[in-house]
Amino acid sequence: MRFPVRTTVFVALGLSLLTAPLAISGPSGSLNRSDKPAPGEKKLPWLAFDAATEKAKKENKHLIVDVYTTWCGWCKVMDRQTYGNKEVAEYLTENFVLAKVNGESSAELHYKGEAMSEKTFARKVGVTGFPTTYFLKPDADIIGGAPGYIPPDNFMIYAKYVSTRWYEKGTPQEYMKATQEQGAVTPSN
Repeated sequence: MRFPVRTTVFVALGLSLLTAPLAISGPSGSLNRSDKPAPGEKKLPWLAFDAATEKAKKENKHLIVDVYTTWCGWCKVMDRQTYGNKEVAEYLTENFVLAKVNGESSAELHYKGEAMSEKTFARKVGVTGFPTTYFLKPDADIIGGAPGYIPPDNFMIYAKYVSTRWYEKGTPQEYMKATQEQGAVTPSN
């Protein structure tokens, strides 16, 4: 069974290639993916899925769920270049609750009253490749997702689309058009 997604999968634009070391703590607490951040890189307060959904509901904040694997090079690029970007990190810390889900892990999580492995969760929500980023409402309903690496400027468009609740009145494309009309910067390709 797939969970419904209000908007179809977001379009992820742009590509680049770097790799970074990966370090993860146990599944129940904060997750820190890099012990030695790159210069200027910000560490984000990643949580396990269950802790993140509880916090999001309590604080009435949207969630970002990063579905990754330990071997995924593009996941590491996303950690360094997007999540490590100062502007992105500050915006996400202020406006979202953040969760990491290992798409190949047997660690248990709970979603919509059902216990399942992280791997099963990834399949149920439609992950077909890594990384995949999902944006969820404070009650953990999925708004939409984006497969692949997303550069920082494009990620900010998606984050603002979700945090401002623009998804309630239009598509990401309509949001981009509206912000361009207001003189906002367009994403890179």
